[in-house]
Amino acid sequence: MTNQDPDPLTGEFERFRVDVAPARDSVRVSPVGELDIATVPKLEAEVVRLRESGFNRVVLDLRQVRFIDSTGLRLVLELDAAARADSHNLEVIRGSDVVHRIFEVTQVTERLNFVEPN
Repeated sequence: MTNQDPDPLTGEFERFRVDVAPARDSVRVSPVGELDIATVPKLEAEVVRLRESGFNRVVLDLRQVRFIDSTGLRLVLELDAAARADSHNLEVIRGSDVVHRIFEVTQVTERLNFVEPN
């Protein structure tokens, strides 16, 4: 079962989680599942914890996000604003076309620092 497919026995998707992959001077944060009003606090807490531990470059990898709502969008914009205010770097790896659509519709793609995965 991948995180994109429902469990064949229960029909439920994998529970939301945040994967973290630290590197020397940066950290990749990968939310997995649906980024919505119920899960945004988990992602926010993880990014805040990582920033407080000294990472100046955070890469938010949205490739494993199945769905993002307006609270998820708001969090990404808040993380971007905080990065700019604190002179650290937030980079975003775009998700699927379905996920990326919210950034296009709200016309914020130019504001965010979208990067290609390494």
